[in-house]
Amino acid sequence: MVKINERIMITVVPFWMDLSASIFYLAAPLVMIKLGGNPIELGLIGTISASVHMILANLAGRLSDRFGRRALMVAGPLIFGISCLLMTQIGGVKGVLALAALNGFSMAIFWPAFQAWVAESRNGSGLARNIGSFNMSWTASHLIGPTLSGLLFGLHSRLPFWLAAALCISLFLVMRASVNERIPQPQKEIESVPSEPEESSQGRTFLYAIWIANFSSFFILGNARYQFPKLAMELTMSPYMIGMLMSCVGLAQFLGFFFLRGSERWHFNKYYLLGAQLLAASGLLLIYFFSQPLIFASAFIMLGLCASLTYYSSLYYTVRLMKKKGKGTGLHESILGSGVVLGPLLGGIMAHSAGLRAPYILCLAVLAMVIIIELSLIKKL
Repeated sequence: MVKINERIMITVVPFWMDLSASIFYLAAPLVMIKLGGNPIELGLIGTISASVHMILANLAGRLSDRFGRRALMVAGPLIFGISCLLMTQIGGVKGVLALAALNGFSMAIFWPAFQAWVAESRNGSGLARNIGSFNMSWTASHLIGPTLSGLLFGLHSRLPFWLAAALCISLFLVMRASVNERIPQPQKEIESVPSEPEESSQGRTFLYAIWIANFSSFFILGNARYQFPKLAMELTMSPYMIGMLMSCVGLAQFLGFFFLRGSERWHFNKYYLLGAQLLAASGLLLIYFFSQPLIFASAFIMLGLCASLTYYSSLYYTVRLMKKKGKGTGLHESILGSGVVLGPLLGGIMAHSAGLRAPYILCLAVLAMVIIIELSLIKKL
């Protein structure tokens, strides 16, 4: 059985797991549309999956602190793979929604444990680099996953799920052979790090602002993932073109993580945060007013760049400031999960009642409210 070392796992496993997920999460809405699902039902795919994720991620993170990471890390890909296999047999809307819940469960037990496992390998600047490698890995999968999914769906609607299942089950076998429990490094051996704002109450305040910002980013991305395919098909775009456009989000996140990994200037810097969110607002306006694929691509790049900053910041500050890494990564996952819960659901209601572009006005309103809250928290920093 193939066995890989821990350093390689930090970069390979997130890519492998999220490649499976990105294939599934483009194909599932397309199946729903094929089955006659309406915008509310499309939104429920994301809402149900993210609800389970949000509710259980914090608990799973705490369990991994108490009982170890390995069992949860190994079980996650297996359960997701089973869900993909079942998806090949689904013939109704309710079945898709039921499997969305199973997917949320698999992600809830996998990601907090894996992120805490990564965080325990290094501290200080090494921790930031490891998180950067982790982030670049999972977003690299989003460069090809949606495009590949759209291409396979165009050939046969079940092909994306067969591929995702094969990837997940092979990942389960590799992780079962490779993962050992890790003992956190003692504090005396870690790198010395500056004690600037992160060691003060100001650092905690910034963390709270970043959590809110990350919520809004995933609220927006949830709408893009589950509501945009319906709009795109109304504009007569092919599944392949839809996949290409969704891949633009992954491209932007990958590039964002690459540049953030090589710099510390963004650490606890409110201007980077606000600039990224204004970029996201511009992208939402482009989706609302235009219909050309190139403009949509530009808009998704803007959304992805914003999400790269908020996600990186949220995960890094969380594991840096919280002693219990599993608890911290669980909170990080639950908060972003709450954005994916509410985004597709409220966006679906808006699309159903006010038109397929209405969700992006909703996203703008949420983003504006979030920026106001952030400014009230970090105005003195």
